[in-house]
Amino acid sequence: MPLIALLAAAPEVPLSAPLTVVGRPVLDRQVRQARHAGAQRVLVLGGPSGFGEAVPGPGAAAALIGDDDMVLMLAPGLVADERIVAAVIAAAPALATWPDRGVERIDAGAMAAGVAVYPGALVRRVIAELGEWDLNSTLLRAALGEGLARVDLAALPLYAPARRREVPMTWAVPATSEEAAQATTTVIKAAQKGCLDWPARFVHPPIEDGLVRLLGPTPITPNMVTLFVAALSLVAGVAFAYGWLWTGLILALISGPLDGVDGKLARSRIEFSKWGDLEHVLDKIAEYGWYSALAGHFAVTMGHAPWLVAALIILFALAEALGGEFFRRFTGAQLDDAGDFERRFRLVSGRRNTFFWTLVPFAAFGAWYAGFVVIAVYAVVTFFIMQYSLYRRLAEYGQAHSETVAANFAASAYDFLPGGKR
Repeated sequence: MPLIALLAAAPEVPLSAPLTVVGRPVLDRQVRQARHAGAQRVLVLGGPSGFGEAVPGPGAAAALIGDDDMVLMLAPGLVADERIVAAVIAAAPALATWPDRGVERIDAGAMAAGVAVYPGALVRRVIAELGEWDLNSTLLRAALGEGLARVDLAALPLYAPARRREVPMTWAVPATSEEAAQATTTVIKAAQKGCLDWPARFVHPPIEDGLVRLLGPTPITPNMVTLFVAALSLVAGVAFAYGWLWTGLILALISGPLDGVDGKLARSRIEFSKWGDLEHVLDKIAEYGWYSALAGHFAVTMGHAPWLVAALIILFALAEALGGEFFRRFTGAQLDDAGDFERRFRLVSGRRNTFFWTLVPFAAFGAWYAGFVVIAVYAVVTFFIMQYSLYRRLAEYGQAHSETVAANFAASAYDFLPGGKR
């Protein structure tokens, strides 16, 4: 059934000076969220131009809604976690509830959380009889009277697979600029990914967060940030190739936190595009280009050996990345987040950030080529450790999801190993 969103601006907030979260009006955020959730049309009651499909009133909206449609509604002014919206859509027709917070109490033990998906027929019927009553509240009462399913938000898992960590549910209805600023902080904090290497975990976040706050109110898009980082990476590669090693290294280190800004800005502003995944490809091209550029510089005085070192780094780093991607496609989960060992090892495993930070102490003593060789050893060690994890976790997944695989492992176990056949 088609999904249509029906939204409205907060009545107490003037459209000429709307409250903003991460630099965008809350209504604009809701429109983006509805589209990202799969709404084919986004109707905005009395909304300004540029925010969805403006309709003058409920009656005009009802004429655009079919009885078989599902209608997503977000409370005016609500800043809601995308997982809340997804959970309600998955259970549709349904409404979200909290035990102790929300936009309206519905009984002694629950409050409506301001996110609901109603049958189109119900929406049309309520609008036809609405009169001067509030649409959201009237629809809520009508839906409760018909026994609409409830999604208890307190029961939803906090673990967010895409962010590889537990993330508290974002939920706020800011009424002042101070509350909107607090909501901005919450949204940016929630956009932070987990299970990272040590530079991305301890060094980059404050820089990323500050840049997201700075870019939030601007027309700069995540894709523009991606292109800027790609250009910066290209300059770093040129610097390495021409022997301006400190310039290249500094630019490579600067690109680390900048590389996290595009994704964090996209998640914070709900501003995704089909080109977003291309950023990871550009990252790999830039990284491998740096190794090639360094090899070219060293080869001027050292012959073919630097090219072999670069080949080792690229081949083993690429093989490790492909193994992780295969695991993700096969299981739906990240190999780096498959268990406690993988999460701990991710902190120090060989990736772009850790590789080039490893180069810093060698550069400080002028031992650039020695540092380059150490990166190659780092890449090889990381590959074999993660290869072991890949086989181990694939075996666990296969046995957990297939009786045939489990039986094969049991039948072919080695007697001399722990847990072997008895």
